[in-house]
Amino acid sequence: MTRRVFFLGLIAYGLLTSLFYRIVNLLDRIGWTDAAVYVFSISVIVWVAVYIGLELIIEADDDESVGELDEAVGITGLLLCSIPCAPLAWLGLTILTGWLVITTVPQTMLHRGALILLATTFPMLWSRVIFKFLSGPILLVDAWIVAKLLGTSNEGTHIAFVDKSGFLEVSPACSSWANISLVLLTWMVISQYQRRQSQVVDLGWCALVVLTVVGINTIRMAMMGISESHYIMIHGTVGSTITSWMIVGATLALCLWGTRVKNQKSVSI
Repeated sequence: MTRRVFFLGLIAYGLLTSLFYRIVNLLDRIGWTDAAVYVFSISVIVWVAVYIGLELIIEADDDESVGELDEAVGITGLLLCSIPCAPLAWLGLTILTGWLVITTVPQTMLHRGALILLATTFPMLWSRVIFKFLSGPILLVDAWIVAKLLGTSNEGTHIAFVDKSGFLEVSPACSSWANISLVLLTWMVISQYQRRQSQVVDLGWCALVVLTVVGINTIRMAMMGISESHYIMIHGTVGSTITSWMIVGATLALCLWGTRVKNQKSVSI
């Protein structure tokens, strides 16, 4: 058995279990209808990244045999992905894809596919872990910025409505943090699919996309802070869906535009 086939099977199993655990937990909370509207609370960018990452690994030309270290890493990843807990399954996927990234030749299809799937673990696991420890200051900054835009005041994460009818609370679900990890994933998917070498200018483009999606989300929160009626309208299913698709559209458009910058060196695989 080749390394490609060995890790493809393990990664496919890990993706199946990790996504299944997450979807089942969501269905228990909100039911099928709302879950379908929110695409099972998984960004369309993640679904596309999973598809492209697997496609690159499937099409890779690799005949290297499985080694003892590969088997040890594979067993570890398999055990973690078999535990009925989504975070542990994504941890198993991090180990499997990370091992492939560091043990394969850069710019090959196997390496690029593994890199995309490794990047997928960030919005699904690692950004959530980081946010858990930094949510306090992040939400305070969000509340302060929104209050300044509205010309009102904030007490911690609570912002006074413009019409003084009450307060708007900035919750973790309102933060732009998750969108930042999706921006980086989008850039990774597009650049690796195009076999694009990294350049210093990429940092500027990623910063521009991050500022754009943060701006969209900040404006959304500011609009909710006008009054309670605005909050109900914008925070509902329709308003949230429109905002999500605006963020996805802006992210895709800017990342596609940015990756059109020509490489200074050609890439061959």
